[in-house]
Amino acid sequence: MSEIAKAVAALEEQAAEARELRRTVERVETEIADHLDELRSIGSAILDLHFDLDNQIAEHDYSAVEQTVGTLEALVDVAELLPKIDAVLLLTALLEGTPTPDLTVPVELFKTGETPAFDHPRLTQEDLDRQFQNEMADWSEPDEQDDRWAEDHWSAEQEAIRNRAHKAGLHLMELFNHIGDNLWPELIESVETGRRDDAVRTLAAAAAAARDARPGYKLYEVNLSIQYEADPSSLGAMGEFLSGFETWLFSQKDS
Repeated sequence: MSEIAKAVAALEEQAAEARELRRTVERVETEIADHLDELRSIGSAILDLHFDLDNQIAEHDYSAVEQTVGTLEALVDVAELLPKIDAVLLLTALLEGTPTPDLTVPVELFKTGETPAFDHPRLTQEDLDRQFQNEMADWSEPDEQDDRWAEDHWSAEQEAIRNRAHKAGLHLMELFNHIGDNLWPELIESVETGRRDDAVRTLAAAAAAARDARPGYKLYEVNLSIQYEADPSSLGAMGEFLSGFETWLFSQKDS
């Protein structure tokens, strides 16, 4: 083989290696983009759930609310998301020739019941009862001079009961909004800029808020049940459905 032929062969080999390297880089870039798109889509999905939740609470559809809370918990799945975050950070470091990140998992951030006091909306039954008591404070003693006192007192009590259940529903919406509108953009920005510590902590905060959605739903369910028992008609179509089902259920027991 002549020197020219050897040189051409060497150039072709280098070109082939360059093309293969380019394909490898493109595959890595595609994988990074796919992981980031998936992470971004979760934030959009959570905001969509927030919109759905608004309608469900307005319709007193407690069963749909419970399903929506379950969907949120499934979306903010640390076991699924942390590997994707780390894949983006590791592949980006390899692609850019920067030091690879420390992928140690700070387990203490994710332990249920042992996590730091992340700053997300919180609500207890005591808070709700306090609101109810404040609304009823002016009705502590009956007005013997007012024949309509009992009727007005009943109306005020029903409104306070409805407000208590509604506040429990709003609390759920605040949790969803906090995750989708506050935490998720922070998470995406941290991943995009290679700040792994910030990304992991933000993920832990989102997971903690999502976990609190389950007891938040229980608060909503309990106080909506109290509202139903006080005045089934206040739940609109859902109240009519539940009353009809209750009537049918008792008729089956008596037959």
